Amino acid sequence: MPAFSGVLARDIMRRNLITAEPHQSLADLRHLFIESHISGAPVVENGRLAGIVSRSDLVRVEELVEALDAEVAEERFVDKQTDGFSHSDREGFQGFRRRLSELKVKDAMRAQVLTCSPETPVAEVAAEMVRHHVHRIVVVEGDKPIGIVSTLDVAALVAKA
Repeated sequence: MPAFSGVLARDIMRRNLITAEPHQSLADLRHLFIESHISGAPVVENGRLAGIVSRSDLVRVEELVEALDAEVAEERFVDKQTDGFSHSDREGFQGFRRRLSELKVKDAMRAQVLTCSPETPVAEVAAEMVRHHVHRIVVVEGDKPIGIVSTLDVAALVAKA
C-alpha cells in the first residue's frame, strides 16, 4: 500500500482561508501576507475563485518595474545637450515606480489556478505541485474555494508519519 494512500486533500487542507481581492492594492496584499504569515493566497471575487497571487508574483512585478525605470533612466545624452551645456545626470525616471503604487492584485495575480476537490488524494495533490512547480493548490467545490493545501501542509503530513 503506497504511503498516505488514505489521506485526502480535505484531511490536511487549511480551512481558514485567507483570500485577496482583485481590486486590493499590492501594498495591502503585502501587509496581508506579513500579518497572516503566508506567502500566497487565492484571489476571490464575489465568492468565486478568480486567480492566485504569491510573494513571487509581487517580486516579479517589482523587478519588472525597477528594470523599466532603470532602462528609461539610462537613456541620456552622452555629449552636451542641444543647448551647448553639459547637464548633471538626472535621477532615475521613477515613472514606473510611481505606477507600482497604483497597481492592484489583478495586475500581479495568475488567472490559471491549480485546484482540486476535497476528495483528491494527497499523493495526487503533491504530484501536481511537483509537476507544475507550485507551492499551493486551492481546494474547491464548484468554483468556490473552501481550503488550500500548501507544500508546508504536505511536509507536516510527512513529518508526522
